[in-house]
Amino acid sequence: MAKSEQKYAIPYKYAVPYKELLNSFTGDSIPNNLIISSGEKVLNDDLVKVICNNFAGKNFIAVNNLFYFNAEDKNIEAVINECSNTGLFSDKKIVVLRNVHKLTKTARPALLGYIKRPNPDTCLIMFTDDDKFELDKIFLFDSKSAADDQKENKYIFENNVKAFQVGAFSVAESISWITERFGDYKISEDTIRHFLQFSNHGFDEMLSEIEKLKTYCCTTKEITKDAVNLCNGIAIEFNEMDFIKAIIDRKHEMALKIYSRISLRKDVEVFLIFLLTASFITINKLYDPGVSKLQGWQIRNELKLWYEDQEKFLPFYKSYGESISQDKVVKAFEYLYNSDKKLKTSGADKNIIMVALINNICSL
Repeated sequence: MAKSEQKYAIPYKYAVPYKELLNSFTGDSIPNNLIISSGEKVLNDDLVKVICNNFAGKNFIAVNNLFYFNAEDKNIEAVINECSNTGLFSDKKIVVLRNVHKLTKTARPALLGYIKRPNPDTCLIMFTDDDKFELDKIFLFDSKSAADDQKENKYIFENNVKAFQVGAFSVAESISWITERFGDYKISEDTIRHFLQFSNHGFDEMLSEIEKLKTYCCTTKEITKDAVNLCNGIAIEFNEMDFIKAIIDRKHEMALKIYSRISLRKDVEVFLIFLLTASFITINKLYDPGVSKLQGWQIRNELKLWYEDQEKFLPFYKSYGESISQDKVVKAFEYLYNSDKKLKTSGADKNIIMVALINNICSL
């Protein structure tokens, strides 16, 4: 994120590590006017959250006293009015102005006028992208401004605005940030470094990948390299019939793993229950000696094994039926029926239902 000082009309002296900036807002008093250079929404949201807690107190109600504006909307009057007014249900107010570098030429003097006499009960947070952090232009003390205005505007800025440019994350800072986002999930530094190899994108996208991994590993609460590989599309892919075989083989952990992988790609729960039900219908029919002795086309027709993969499973169905009583097969039908019914209920947690189903059938 670093830039050369020559690009600016004033010395480049505002760079600060993100963690240091975040910590400063938790410990120091918050200035009334801030401009922060950071193009990462996730990081910006965290900064705003900390500023709200420190500037306005723990009883701060964001929905009533936190306001967002975008300079692209060209509505500087609304921004200034909001800054000037007293907060609703609170003594303090936070106003966020995004893309401040896109203010129009007529809007800049109006903003500067407010900054000169800010409302002490309002914290104005201005955000700008890293490559647009040109304070002399934003606050009108560049060479294109009138000589007298340059001097006065620079004085107003230096006495009323605190400026920060979030520095680029080091590897150690990235590891620390990622570790915090995983919360109570177990993840090694080696796995985080492996994760970072696939993370050339911004923090918004990285957070999305972290949430995907947490969902995938919700049953184990541990993030592994294998999970990272899967979520980046370089792991072995399983299909629905692999899941059925794992259930029939009573490979409980494998069935959970395959379900987790398949469910990342698509909504598959109802279809898996349909396939499991069809499999147990086949197993139940095989208890009939007249059916079990059939061969070739006759048994395929009787059991409705229309697909090649289904026919390959016939030896596994027979072996499973021999290892379990027919009463337990009936119990499996109960588990399947109840799970299917729950899945079709509004607001059902699919993952919890499927994990319980896998546990129950593999325990028969």
